Amino acid sequence: MIRLEGIPISPGYGSGIAIIYDYDIERRLELPSRSILHLEVESECNRIDSALAQSNQDLNSVEQSALHEPRLVDSAALLSAHSAMAEEISAIVRQHIGRELVNAEEALDVVIREFVVRFGRLDSTYFREREQDVRDVGRRMMGHLSGSTSWINGPLPPGSVIVARELLPSETVELAKSGVVAIVAEHGGTFSHTAIVARSLGIPAVAGIADVTSHVQPGMRLLVDGESGSVWLAPSEAEEATFVDREREFGIRIAATATEEQLPCVTRDGIEISLLGNIGLPAEVEGVSQHNLAGAGLFRTEFLFLESHQRPSLEMQSEIYSDMARGLDELPLVIRTFDLGGDKLPPFILSEGSDIHANLHLRGLRFSLDEVRLLETQLTAILHVCLLYTSDAADDSSVV
Repeated sequence: MIRLEGIPISPGYGSGIAIIYDYDIERRLELPSRSILHLEVESECNRIDSALAQSNQDLNSVEQSALHEPRLVDSAALLSAHSAMAEEISAIVRQHIGRELVNAEEALDVVIREFVVRFGRLDSTYFREREQDVRDVGRRMMGHLSGSTSWINGPLPPGSVIVARELLPSETVELAKSGVVAIVAEHGGTFSHTAIVARSLGIPAVAGIADVTSHVQPGMRLLVDGESGSVWLAPSEAEEATFVDREREFGIRIAATATEEQLPCVTRDGIEISLLGNIGLPAEVEGVSQHNLAGAGLFRTEFLFLESHQRPSLEMQSEIYSDMARGLDELPLVIRTFDLGGDKLPPFILSEGSDIHANLHLRGLRFSLDEVRLLETQLTAILHVCLLYTSDAADDSSVV
């Protein structure tokens, strides 16, 4: 028996047979690299356009599948953002081809690596882990350039535990209905989209285990503890029994928590209090009623902006806030204006050609006042929803 220790990124317990996905994220995959003539630029750009179209078709297919799975609604939005990111990367690659006179594969590789380095230098852990999304898009486009296909070609054997150097977000979404009971990876953090997707699916996951694909053999039995970050390889009967006990206790705690959430929210001395939810995405509104909360006490709207490649319009924001208010019925919704700036700059600002370095020292309200048009649009959208619901519900519903 061998016990490996990693970082728990999605809670729960899973046991099964190891399926190795040994894709080395640092290897070059023997990418063709060559100089081209001016007359070849158009054909290489056409290859990138074709890879982009095929990638977007893939992403759209997975996105549509995710939209039909309630647990994957937020993941569908992620895949939509990947499509927009692919468009932006493709445009930069075309420029690189024409400027440097290199083939499409080399240009894409250079552009992706530049993005990864740029994200890696940011202070925010959230934004550093967005490099995973860039590599996800790049890997998919490179696969179409080289003619390779997705490694996921249908359902996996029941009780599969995926073991990988890294699982990228769209791959994790594609695993949703393929029989995976747990994920073990070398790379990935708590704030990565892969972790977010795994948690939304209820798949236990552990990351941060160095050289994990070297330690685990295909077909090996694994026990994965997504609470402590422990992974047992070829466990003994005693370890299996202990693991089953822990898994049972975890299920009991989850069930007890769900039951307790439906009880009145009062202190031990009988004082009733209001417990409200803290949400960052519109779909999380559903959790307010599910967990018997008194409303949404804070909606952090910057998450609507952080991955947007277009300035959020008045119509789009009004529709989102209105849908959220309706979803809460008569419960309160407190909307916080966006908290951006510093290393939290959304793609639409990064792509507008403004002086990014001049904005790095602006955060929070100072950034909002510097982006007056963006702030005014958001305040107007919030006001529209306030007026709509205070007039319709005669103040029974509150939107702040």
